[in-house]
Amino acid sequence: MARETGLRAANVQRTRRGILDAARRHLVESGYHRLSLEDVAADAGVTRVTIYRHFDSKLGLLDAVGEDLAQRSGLVAGMREAAEIGDPAAAFTAMVGELCRFWGADPELLRRLISLSAVDPEAHQVVAGREDWRHAQIGGFVRRLADAGRLREPFGVRQATVVVGTVTGFPACDEIATRLRTDLTGLGRMLLPLLGSVVRLD
Repeated sequence: MARETGLRAANVQRTRRGILDAARRHLVESGYHRLSLEDVAADAGVTRVTIYRHFDSKLGLLDAVGEDLAQRSGLVAGMREAAEIGDPAAAFTAMVGELCRFWGADPELLRRLISLSAVDPEAHQVVAGREDWRHAQIGGFVRRLADAGRLREPFGVRQATVVVGTVTGFPACDEIATRLRTDLTGLGRMLLPLLGSVVRLD
């Protein structure tokens, strides 16, 4: 019985993985509005009903694709590890590097998600929720620097968090990396001197 249960759970996970991989491919190629659940189902080797069973709706599938990217890249764990660093400046530096590493994990998908959020209210909710989480995390790192007297004038915690959040956001990082023809993953080394006008990292 336990073996059968384990096999069923493994099959469910394989099916879910296949749907997410197919949805990611079609989303990047076609965009959200032209994303066909019939095409995703055919690509994943399942029925449309199976997709609804796993994700409830097309928007639910979009949300799951975004969450899957975060899980695959280890973003939450990486941010947690950065937060555990004792020195606030070193922790902040690690956080910036972790965000850049995440942006470099799947920039094609992120471009689709960000551009979609600008024109689709439902998709905006999906992206905005994750951006709120990112800004909250950044706020924690900035607050530690503030407690250590490492914010530069005229920045308070709120102002510094907004600036750092904007500079380390995907649109800004992608623009810089594209124009400089450099990799997003290592962009943190370029951003830190710029962010040094907001926080003291020396």
